[in-house]
Amino acid sequence: MELKKWLTFAGFLILAGISCWATEHSFHLLIKWMPEFMVWGLTIALFIVASYGTKLIFDSLDYDNYVDHRRGKFWTGVVLVILFWLLMSMPTNTHTFFYNHNIGNKVQDDIATTETYLQQISKRQNVDSTFFKVRSVVDSIFREAEENFLGHKPPIPRGNGPYVKEEITKINDILEKELAGTAIPYNNAAYGTFNPAIITDYGNHKLVSLERIKDKKYQVSTQAASEAREYIRQLDIMSDTIAKMVQNGDIHESIITQTEGVLQTSYACVKNNSNFVKFNSEENDKEVYTAENIETRTKRMLSVIDVWIDFFHGKYPISFFWYILLSILVDVGAFLFFDFTFKNDD
Repeated sequence: MELKKWLTFAGFLILAGISCWATEHSFHLLIKWMPEFMVWGLTIALFIVASYGTKLIFDSLDYDNYVDHRRGKFWTGVVLVILFWLLMSMPTNTHTFFYNHNIGNKVQDDIATTETYLQQISKRQNVDSTFFKVRSVVDSIFREAEENFLGHKPPIPRGNGPYVKEEITKINDILEKELAGTAIPYNNAAYGTFNPAIITDYGNHKLVSLERIKDKKYQVSTQAASEAREYIRQLDIMSDTIAKMVQNGDIHESIITQTEGVLQTSYACVKNNSNFVKFNSEENDKEVYTAENIETRTKRMLSVIDVWIDFFHGKYPISFFWYILLSILVDVGAFLFFDFTFKNDD
């Protein structure tokens, strides 16, 4: 083999090595159950077949030399290139280049967003909107009782009489239905008397009862709040590690995998307490965090298929084309070196 062909063969090995590394990395993220040596074998086999397909195309287009079954070889080469390069090598290479450059920032964004929702849960800051409907009904009935007690609705006599007792009973029926054991104690000893302190006492008990119902039924549980605080603590640790990793420009898959596991359980916590979370509607976060089968945004980045689907749905900027171009140039360069190295000069 002449020197020029040795050089082109070396060029082929270098570019093919880069391409196979990128393809193997993407495949390994997608099919982690397969042993890595088998993924490498699959990757190399795919690239060799794709390279052979380009050689068939170039040979069939070389009209200076006689080629048996020229048309058949051309279309065979086209099919091989489509199947083994366009559908396999190029997409996975693009995914690897894109993933390595963006995964650190993506994980940090995922952690930051998830923590905002965990903070809402840990602080028990949101109340289920149903509570306000219950409180409105109770307040409306209590105002009626207060009006009756103060004698503002003649001829109903003022004081702690049967009409007030009836209204308090209505409230207690609602309170008991909301949370067993919750009620406003009616002052039977003061039946028929007029003392403003009585209706004030009823009002205080009403407020306490509603607060108890809100705490026990319409706010996130104290256990869930405690769990959310623990997930925040774990995410903070992972966030610091990821930040150092991004700063050093060194991607550690074990750290990404560990972080994704914490995010998965954190997503589940958000989903289980979604009634007490206010989601960012612009980012469709509710759909992401409450999906039937939870998939974190970090995990979605690990899948070459999902990354390309998201690209076609416009979820990635136009800069994604740069990674596509880089992948194409690496592979086309390798194919050209391969075709020149093994070109029949006879």
